[in-house]
Amino acid sequence: MALRQEVAILGAGPAAIATACALRRLGHDVLLIGVSRNTAVEGVSQRTLRLLREHGLAAAADSVGDPGERVGSWAGIDVAGNGEYVVQRAEFDRALLADAAAIGVRICAERVVRYERRGALWRVHTKRNYVDCQVAVDARGRRAQRSPRRGPALIAVCQRLCTPRTGRVFTRLEAIPQGWCWLAADGRGMSWLQITSGREPSLRLGLEEHMRRLVAMAPHVAADLSGAIATGAPIARAATPSLCTQPDQVGVIRAGDASIALDPLSGQGMYEALRSVVAVTGAVRGYLSGSWDPIAKFMAERAAELWQQSSLKAAHHYGQQAQQNPSPFWSEAAARYCAIQPAPPIAGGVSIDWRPVLNGARIELRRVVVTPQSPRGVWQVDAIDLPELLDFLRAARVTNVECAARHFGCPPAATARAMQWLSEHGLLEPAGPAGSTGPHGPSAGRFD
Repeated sequence: MALRQEVAILGAGPAAIATACALRRLGHDVLLIGVSRNTAVEGVSQRTLRLLREHGLAAAADSVGDPGERVGSWAGIDVAGNGEYVVQRAEFDRALLADAAAIGVRICAERVVRYERRGALWRVHTKRNYVDCQVAVDARGRRAQRSPRRGPALIAVCQRLCTPRTGRVFTRLEAIPQGWCWLAADGRGMSWLQITSGREPSLRLGLEEHMRRLVAMAPHVAADLSGAIATGAPIARAATPSLCTQPDQVGVIRAGDASIALDPLSGQGMYEALRSVVAVTGAVRGYLSGSWDPIAKFMAERAAELWQQSSLKAAHHYGQQAQQNPSPFWSEAAARYCAIQPAPPIAGGVSIDWRPVLNGARIELRRVVVTPQSPRGVWQVDAIDLPELLDFLRAARVTNVECAARHFGCPPAATARAMQWLSEHGLLEPAGPAGSTGPHGPSAGRFD
């Protein structure tokens, strides 16, 4: 028998479950459809852990153990970063589902086969049933998107291993001519090795031989794995970074890797998936109460902006390694990232225009200040509406901070920072000493 839902979330990973929980807390009727079969091990940063708690995913956050060391070598230099948590995805995903069930998210533990438009609704098919919904949030990961906007072609080969119980929790990154190795150890006798490379000829010899060959080029990883015994067969999976450019489908909103799959070198996939929850939630609520076009524009522009930012960072890191080791892999990958960078923005003036923005938990059209540096526009600074502030100051013909602060019911310091932002972009004469912004500068509210 078919079900009828307001919102169907497709997937069972962090992006899907965090979005489902956020919408349920806002009173929406939500059905989560998906099965997690992820047996990988991942590194989780402190800011990712903080986002889990901010989204109310307490069980998932509690399933994360103690932080470990983060070590590695890059571009010929030994590096150490902030602590990184080693997370067993199978345990973590079960905790995520417990968080969802605890707040009343209905869960259909079936894999999505396809979805299609049926009149004003979307019909989501599983192997056993189908569900009709007003909005479908596709958060099924990389396999849910096909796109010509792609970075270098990457393959990740992973292996779980039994290692001596050292009590040392750590992750290690080590570059090799053909790519890089990432090793995670939980200190309790389990390690996870992931080798990311291009389409190496050694892959044709078998995954085990491929991994042995490349580990031999990573002396630090090889030393860490001394005496380790592989458990189970190695797993190969696509790891090519990509941006979804599929045509807009009214009422379908993409989240997580289904929208933009980052380069695994960044280590920011889970963080960005969780960070997108506010925007995805706003898109769902905006569509349910308004028109589709602003939603589609907002989400497409947000994904494109993140794609460009992440590609620029990747070009830098790949370029560093290519200078140190100009092997075909690093040189070609760095060139690929450089090739997808956009042309520099054309210098232009500052204008006021209507653009979709994220206002609380809803996407809606608002007037924004468009600048060459911020083509998507800037709506607020320190929670003060910039176009409204500019309208008031021009109508009142004043640049007095106290007067504007009283009018908007805002702290004078925040008002001064907003006025300074307008002045710096040529829309307002400097406010003088009374409009000093203090030592911290403005907090600009762009979109997310």
